[in-house]
Amino acid sequence: MPRTDQPDQSSSARPFSRRQILAGLSGITVSCLLPLRAARSVTSGNKVPSPLIVGGTAESICGQWATLLAPVLADDLRYATPFPLRLTTGWDGVTGGNLFDIQQEQASPPAGLIIPGSGLIAALRGDSRVHYDAQRWLPVFMSCQPTVAIGKVSLHRTFTSFLQGRPVRVAVSTLSGPELPTLVALDLLGMHPLPVSGYATPDAAIAALKVGAVDVIQLPFDETYEERMAALQDEEPGNQPLFSNVLPTSTGPRLRLPPDFTTIFKQERRRLPPARLYDVWKTAAAAASLKAGLMLPNLSQPDLVARFRHAAQVAAADPTLHAHAREQNQTLVAGLPCAALYADMMPDLDRILALRRWLSTNSLHWRDAPANKPLPLPAAQQNTN
Repeated sequence: MPRTDQPDQSSSARPFSRRQILAGLSGITVSCLLPLRAARSVTSGNKVPSPLIVGGTAESICGQWATLLAPVLADDLRYATPFPLRLTTGWDGVTGGNLFDIQQEQASPPAGLIIPGSGLIAALRGDSRVHYDAQRWLPVFMSCQPTVAIGKVSLHRTFTSFLQGRPVRVAVSTLSGPELPTLVALDLLGMHPLPVSGYATPDAAIAALKVGAVDVIQLPFDETYEERMAALQDEEPGNQPLFSNVLPTSTGPRLRLPPDFTTIFKQERRRLPPARLYDVWKTAAAAASLKAGLMLPNLSQPDLVARFRHAAQVAAADPTLHAHAREQNQTLVAGLPCAALYADMMPDLDRILALRRWLSTNSLHWRDAPANKPLPLPAAQQNTN
């Protein structure tokens, strides 16, 4: 029997019918999607992008690339204006890298960082100024350029030279700056490199080589390389390119490059370089070749990374950027291929520790070693493992 304590209500008289509930849920869904659609419309033409931090001044190589990249990237990403540029001081990009890391905690963090390879080398060697973890960056655009070792020395090691252990003075900007691959390469060849710091520009290094203050210098293979090399050989015919710091697998402008270091080592030693120190050289050579790299934070959303990679590929194919790279003798890498190249610049921890051990061991001998006397411990002894 039906209960008499509750009123008998028909379905049309109930407070909320099933049709009303479904209609309400549909309205809620539409209202939730409206902000997303609005956000997409903002992204496609109305939103002002976050700034790009530049590891250098406007006149630096990174600054030049940032100026070229900012409008092209913003256009492909459908921003209303080009990316604002936040320039920094310092020649090696460490200041920019630190600023990029610190500002990731802000409500509107920077969109990316443009940094040279010297900022990576500072991180690799454990520079006390570095407060960022470069291994956590995601590269999407790179402009690379190899370096060349030049000097008036014989790479053919004789028994007499081995006994004498005379160091080869190498002009460097700092004891472990961008000239690091040349130092490691000479060590692999058993040449006992001794860095002489204070030569931060190619012109300063060339002047030191002319007056005999150093034996070896490292020059970038840029648009002025051939002119500088011709002028140097006119005055000092004995100064010759020794090798180029370029990986055997790289695809740079190799037609006019001197033979790469790996080829020279095989010619001189009739074998492959020792694996452990050779890995250190490959890391240093790859990092030193980076003239400007666009990095994203490690925690970037996958769809944002994909969009930036596509925009970087569009930028690399842009006629203006392509012409600038060709004029500067630089090679562009964009999109997903940057990850493989960056793995050579920022390798696993074992290789980084090997580089730091090499620096630590040699720094003890470099500190007080006279330039005209044998080193206390021949560096070649480290290459027998």
